Amino acid sequence: MSQHATLTTLREINASVVLEAIRADPPISRAEVSRRTGMTKPTVANALDLLVSAGLVRQAQPPGEMHYGAVYFEPVRSLAHVLALDIGTRFVRGALCDLSGTMLARHDERIDDSRPATILRAAVAVRDALAPDTGGGIELVAAGVPGVVDPEEGVIRQSNRPALEGMAIRAGLEDALGVPAEVETDANLAVIGEHALGAGRGVADFAFLSIGAGVGAGLILGDRAHRGHRGAAGEVDDPAPGEDELPDSPSGDALMNLARAWIATSLRDGDTVLRLDATPEAIFAAASQGDGLASAIVAEEARRIALRIATISRVVDVELVVLGGGIGLACESILPQINAALAGMLRHPPDVGISALGNAPVLTGGLAHGTRLLRESVATRRISAAAKISATAKAAGTAKAATTGSGVEGR
Repeated sequence: MSQHATLTTLREINASVVLEAIRADPPISRAEVSRRTGMTKPTVANALDLLVSAGLVRQAQPPGEMHYGAVYFEPVRSLAHVLALDIGTRFVRGALCDLSGTMLARHDERIDDSRPATILRAAVAVRDALAPDTGGGIELVAAGVPGVVDPEEGVIRQSNRPALEGMAIRAGLEDALGVPAEVETDANLAVIGEHALGAGRGVADFAFLSIGAGVGAGLILGDRAHRGHRGAAGEVDDPAPGEDELPDSPSGDALMNLARAWIATSLRDGDTVLRLDATPEAIFAAASQGDGLASAIVAEEARRIALRIATISRVVDVELVVLGGGIGLACESILPQINAALAGMLRHPPDVGISALGNAPVLTGGLAHGTRLLRESVATRRISAAAKISATAKAAGTAKAATTGSGVEGR
């Protein structure tokens, strides 16, 4: 590598470090950047010149009045946007953010089935509904899907919705939306979302247990998402081949199968307000009103949830388990029962809490994950291009000075 190339690379590295310092706490002065990065003020000034020419940062209004003439800088956030998608049972939910990672807009598109063509049409509808709200283009899609995604091929290998199994989801989204796509198991994006802005913020080791029509878990270990060798980490409710579900599954489908059997028996005796068409919401509501059968069903659900939490804790010893999904969000009233069941299963049970992000942990995680990736690619691309322009201009100026100094122009 030439000395020129080495100096250019070093300048780009310095610019990347300075950019991260500015992103971490804007607006920020040149002197403060120097203090936080340990770089000399001339090195910081050089890096700032490159970042400004790359369009990545700009001068900002100083905070307050006591700035003594210092120049402050902030990142330019509107250069590119991330579209996050949560492919659910009844909706394809979407959210949009710029490089700040802040959700700018959201749109939910209802779906009637889980066929690949339906999913892709809904994704396009979400994009079309959100795109007008941006000043710049969407450059990346981050999607959460209900199933295990092959990390190399971007294909859904298993799902609680048979129509999705075998779908080349990454390639399908890229073709339909015209931009690169990152695809993750929805529980993985949910745990990233809880780690970034939810109940798991600041917790180094925790799990997100999603309980809805199906059950899945996402893991944060050592402050990093743990996906496993094939992307299947957290599949705590995955039945053996040929089986429909594990015994004692807390999934919505298993819960309703149990409930209908118990309701059918109790109806003969007239001991409950529940009917055979009861929903999970109706069962939890009846339990809160003291209905004996509903209370028994909910107590059994608490035990089943505790079993899945114990399975996770015995292997990775997490500090916290966050419950989400349609049923998980309804479990706040039965947390004491879940904790009591756990106390009988584990010597050192984890804390158990409810998602702080409502029905948006997958979208929040998609935005956080996508923003991190897009920031890196946009910064690398723009810094490199600006450095090349600067180096070319400098080389041209040096050559012109040398030619002028030799008297060639005067001949």
